[in-house]
This record gives sequence, C-alpha cells and structure tokens, in this order.
Amino acid sequence: MRRYPLLFLLLLAACARPDTAPPELGLLEPQGGSVAPGRTLSVEGYAFDASGVVSVQANGQEVLPPEEKGMRLVRFRFRLQAPASGQVELSLKAQDAQGNVGEKRIPLVLDASPPRILVDGVAREGSLYRVYGRVEDNVAVDRVVVGVGGRFTPLSLPKEKAVAFSAEVPRGAVLVAVDAAGNRTTRRLP
Repeated sequence: MRRYPLLFLLLLAACARPDTAPPELGLLEPQGGSVAPGRTLSVEGYAFDASGVVSVQANGQEVLPPEEKGMRLVRFRFRLQAPASGQVELSLKAQDAQGNVGEKRIPLVLDASPPRILVDGVAREGSLYRVYGRVEDNVAVDRVVVGVGGRFTPLSLPKEKAVAFSAEVPRGAVLVAVDAAGNRTTRRLP
C-alpha cells in the first residue's frame, strides 16, 4: 500500500517536461502604439511565464519591481521620452526562472496631429442644447469629455479612429477630445 503513492510520484516526475518556452510579453499603454513627439509617456505592460518571471527590461533598463520577481504574472511600468522626430522602437525583453528569454519589439507611431471635433448639428431643447457629431483622429480617439462649469463628464464611446457623439449641454459647455497619443482638442459648444 505504501508503494503506490511513491510509484505515482515517480511516474509524475518522469512525465514532467522542462520549461523551454520564453515568457509572453504584452503592452497595455500606450494604447494604439502612438506617442506625441517630444512628450514623456507612461508605458505599462505585463509578462507571463509558468516558471516565474525574474527580469523585464525595456531598452536595456530593468523595469520589473523587486517585489514582482519570480511571480508567474507580473506588471511593469516606466516612463519613456519620445524624440521630437524620427522612429521610436520600444524593445522589451523578459527572462524566466529557467533562463528562457522572450523579446518583443514594438514600433511606436509619432503622432503630432490632434483629433478633430466635427459638429454635425445643434438643436435647442429648452435651456439645453442637443449637440451631435463625430470626433476623428489619424490613429485612435482615446476619450471624449464634456466640460460644464469646471466639471468634466466622459462620454461612453469606443476607442476607434472615428467616433460619433451626442450630448445634451447648457450654453457655454466645452467638448474635449484626446487621442491615443495624448494630443487634445477643445471646442466650445453652442
């Protein structure tokens, strides 16, 4: 009876495969892979490996927080200065506990163009105005916000190159559109 558990463990150890797969890397920010020229941007991502991630480097610099070393799923954050012109390529490298290395090169688009706010119509309804139109960007619209008296309310819109909007606002409200690179456009409504 005592031999069966030992036999099972030996069989299990014989079936175990060594970890030869490199860690998986992913980028959460910047969205759409675009940055505004000359700006500092926040980069956020993750790395995953079954045997644990021990190192994550971005452009040769260690970015993995010490408290995350050895964990299967790790998050990392760092700041990057985008050049005023030229190509930007982010080089990410992750190493697992077995010495396997995963690499990912991410080209970043230099986006100097702010989004465009196009108002298609305005209709007055009592003391409010119903404003509708669309916001367009060459890479992606990240968010659209309505500002009234210093208070800003985001509109629930998808993150695409062109998004349609509709809002009921009082006189003097502003619409702020921000693209994936952080460029912004403000337009006063009615």
